[in-house]
Amino acid sequence: MMRSADVHLRVLQVLLALALAGLFVVSVAVARTETKPPILRVPAPPDFELRVNAAGDAFEFEGRVDFGLTEALRNMVARHPGIRAIHLESQGGYIAEARGAVTVLRAHQLKTHVSGHCASACALIFAGGSMRSLGPDGRLGLHGYALQGDRHFGMIDPVTEMQRDLEIYRAQGLDEAFVARLAELPQNPMWYPSHAELRASRMVTHP
Repeated sequence: MMRSADVHLRVLQVLLALALAGLFVVSVAVARTETKPPILRVPAPPDFELRVNAAGDAFEFEGRVDFGLTEALRNMVARHPGIRAIHLESQGGYIAEARGAVTVLRAHQLKTHVSGHCASACALIFAGGSMRSLGPDGRLGLHGYALQGDRHFGMIDPVTEMQRDLEIYRAQGLDEAFVARLAELPQNPMWYPSHAELRASRMVTHP
């Protein structure tokens, strides 16, 4: 008859053998598994163009108010310190970048001009100009802020965000009645004030 100590030793030997066999199977499986490289998600390039116009007397911005605009505008001004105007053509985009662009316009006293279409976030950039002009066919589109459906993104509050931009309009000398109307605009449809309304509100200052 086997002693109790021998039985325990035998059980431990069996368990050890099973553990080693399991490790061997796992190591073989791992060795046969193809190692796939991690997926690198490269962000899309900014969807805008920022350049000096053919006459060499103004910057031209065209496209989406996209990530990187503030930095690009700051760098462009540094390279061309003699230019004091920017022409805008945009459907809008990220309001945070529009606010950043306004800080650059204010710091360097750049004038803004629209000869075509400038809406949403672009209109805020336009308002940041030291002087603001509109061509005969120029249009400025304005709207209120809202989150689609019942979605919430972090701590974003449309009312708070709208108030931040209304303060920018006020700081640029716009008529308070016009600013108050902006606060009541729906997200849709876009409001396109007439040239007369834009001049009366001082959104357009020249001519």
